[in-house]
This record gives sequence, structure tokens and C-alpha cells, in this order.
Amino acid sequence: MSSTRVISLDFEASMPRSLEDALDALREEGAQVLAGGTDLLNNIKTNTAMPGRLVYILGIADLDFITVEARFLAIGAGARLSVIEQDRQVVSRYPALGEAINVIGGTQIRNMATLAGNICNASPGADTPPILLALDAEVEISTLDGSDEVRHNRLPIGGFFTGPKKTVLKRGQMVRSVILPLPGQHCGSAFRRLARVSLDIAKINCAAFVKREGDRIREARVALGSVAPTPLRAPSVEGALEGQKYSERLINEAAELVKGDITPIDDVRSTAGYRSRIASLLVQEALQEAWSRSGGKG
Repeated sequence: MSSTRVISLDFEASMPRSLEDALDALREEGAQVLAGGTDLLNNIKTNTAMPGRLVYILGIADLDFITVEARFLAIGAGARLSVIEQDRQVVSRYPALGEAINVIGGTQIRNMATLAGNICNASPGADTPPILLALDAEVEISTLDGSDEVRHNRLPIGGFFTGPKKTVLKRGQMVRSVILPLPGQHCGSAFRRLARVSLDIAKINCAAFVKREGDRIREARVALGSVAPTPLRAPSVEGALEGQKYSERLINEAAELVKGDITPIDDVRSTAGYRSRIASLLVQEALQEAWSRSGGKG
């Protein structure tokens, strides 16, 4: 059995000072990005990850940013979770993102871990993907072209995950930033999760976004984690809400529809049946909070 305290793997290490150098190093077969390492190093210790080269990116100053650009807020791959959850722009515009980050591990973990690393780990139960899905986020992926020029491509986060612990990233590519559209007026979002203890991985989590128009729900987005091979949206719930006048009955009936959107499994943390039953309750709570934050009255 592998030790969780000893790294026995032999690997090379790169400490690039620019994005270009990092992408060049990632062209090597077996190369992998190392940011905070809160997941990757544990995987190396247990032999579930065996990279031939680690490319450390936290030394790249150009990746450590949280900026507002035109109609978007961009969070760089080097921005640590503890910085993001306390950032003024994030707290004021995306309180639910801060709430999702706040439940990830302890303070020590959040002082090292990054948002990009959390999504690149692609755990079905990760806490930030559902709120990023609900906020309609995009992932900016960088690579070097044939002329060694850096190229950037944006991808909706819903298309980023391809399976448990799997993403669309290919050799020579890395996430440069996560991009969030700025919320307009009368918008609200919320995050909910359930776990055995606060520091454990979620049994189930969910997030909701609501755009209000008077007493009606103009737009709704609902997303969940730990209920399918990848984080996912709940189109049945969204379709039942959009254009409808808000009421508790509407929310309760729409939340029940989530059971048709998810495919939970039995595992060491919970059962499929329990996840299915609790999903509608968490969706209901998230939608009610999102509506309240949009300025709507219950």
C-alpha cells in the first residue's frame, strides 16, 4: 500500500517565469501543471498520478490576477482560493462563489489551492463547478501554436469536463483563467452543499442563479455536483421556472424535477437514493436564496 506521506516517484521539475515557458514545458509527454498541489501531490503519493514532469505555475506573476475587463471578471490560474473569497469584486458581485470556496478544506488548503486547480482536478463532487456553471462561466485555455505564439480559446465550463477526473485539456495546454460575466441588475445566486463533516468532500452540492423581472423569473440556471460523472445543469428545473411568476409552490414543484436530470450512484460517502431525495431540497433552498438576493420577495 502506498504511503500518503512519502513521494517515491522520480520526476523532473520546471519553474517557468512566463506563460510561454510553461506551455513549452507542457509539450513534453507526461508533463503536468502544478499550482497549489493540494490534490495533485496527494495523488502522486498514492500513485494515482504519475507525471514525468511537474510545471510549477505559481511563480508566474502574470497568472495571479483578479480583474474586471469590459463585461467580465477574470480570475487567473495563479489566484489562490483564500484571495478570491476575500476579493472585493468577488464578494460584492458573486457572493455564492465566495461561499462555495469557503467550504473547500481548511484555511491552509485555501491558502495554497487555486480555482483553476479545483476545476482541472475534475472531481464530480468539487464545490466550485456547480456555482461556475450557474454563473455561466467560461474557461480560457492557452496553448502554443506552430509559430510558438500563445493562443487563447474560451470554452463554456459545461464543455470542460469529460468524465470523472477528466477534462478537455490536451498535451501542451493549460487553463489561463476562469471568466465570469458580470451580473446585471436584479440577479442573485446561491450555493448549498451537504457533507458528513465540514471538511469532507460533498455528498451533494448545488448552485442556483436567478434573473428577476418584477415578480417573474426571467432566467434561471441550476447546477449540481456529486450526482453524475461530471457537474451538470438541471434543464428540467430551469425550463419549469423561466418566465413564471415566483411562488413557493412553483419553486417546490420545479425542484422536484431535478430527480430526472441527475444520475447519482452509491459510494463511500452516500447512496444514490439519499442523493436523489436530498437534491430537490438543496435546489429549493438555493433557488429561494437566489431569488431573495435578486431583490425578489417571497
